[in-house]
Amino acid sequence: MGTTYTVSIRSQIAQDTSIDKDVFNILNSINLDMSTYLEDSIISKVNQSQINNWINVDKDFIEVLDYAKELCKKTNGIYDVTIGKMVDLWGFGSKEISDIPSEKEINYLKEQVGCNSIDIDKKQNLIKRNKDIALDFSSIAKGYAIDKLYDHLLKQKNILNFFIELGGEVRSTKFKEDIEPWKIGIINPLKPEKLIHTFYSDKYDSFAMATSGDYRNIRVFGLKQLSHTINVKTGTPNNEAKKSVSVIADNAMKADAMATALNAMKLETAIKYTEKHKIKALFIFEDKGKSKLIFSKELQKVKM
Repeated sequence: MGTTYTVSIRSQIAQDTSIDKDVFNILNSINLDMSTYLEDSIISKVNQSQINNWINVDKDFIEVLDYAKELCKKTNGIYDVTIGKMVDLWGFGSKEISDIPSEKEINYLKEQVGCNSIDIDKKQNLIKRNKDIALDFSSIAKGYAIDKLYDHLLKQKNILNFFIELGGEVRSTKFKEDIEPWKIGIINPLKPEKLIHTFYSDKYDSFAMATSGDYRNIRVFGLKQLSHTINVKTGTPNNEAKKSVSVIADNAMKADAMATALNAMKLETAIKYTEKHKIKALFIFEDKGKSKLIFSKELQKVKM
């Protein structure tokens, strides 16, 4: 997945090497399915398939794509995993670029990308591209991989408590040890070397959190600094900004995708969306040179 992972486990067995293998195998299996950097991954085969040809995938792939399509429709296309070619066009994928794409290229891909640009047959585990699009699961695959590992570790009789972190997305048991919670720090977008807020796992029945920010991955074109967050409607990246949004949900896949969706929205729109759908979210943005925090109404209900 092009990143690192950390798994902290409190176990009744001092050194259980089988767990190490389980952790790697579970995360690696999702990577082999959903990494666009691997030529023989399922997602790469789908992206290279002929339009209107059904392609066999596995249940994990169907589950991720099905949720992504559902969220695409709920956000009116703001969250869209068919954006892969647009991501590559702007140099945020596996291809390097030296100049801003042409208006013709942008307009072409705008016509291709969309919630209904790919179909799913759940019964037979089949999918097909309806238009010239490429899937990009970078906003959801890490979360899904964490959930798969979480479910596995939860079933192990010798494991008492654990914490999973993959590329900054996390999920944990309610407690670290006895009644001591896990502590999860949020980076200050204006000063990435410092933390601006801390969450405690014991405040939630199920703790999974993901953060998306415009300051993390940028490209510079002349005097312009563009973030990796692409506006699907315009086909262009947002301007780089010192902001982020962290989402807490009952599983990491939802948190991962929702953080991306909210980050892609205008702040006012995102706040209203959290109110309507009762989402726990922390917004951090720059206001007159300082970081300002806004807690969604649902998150305000949690005793900090």
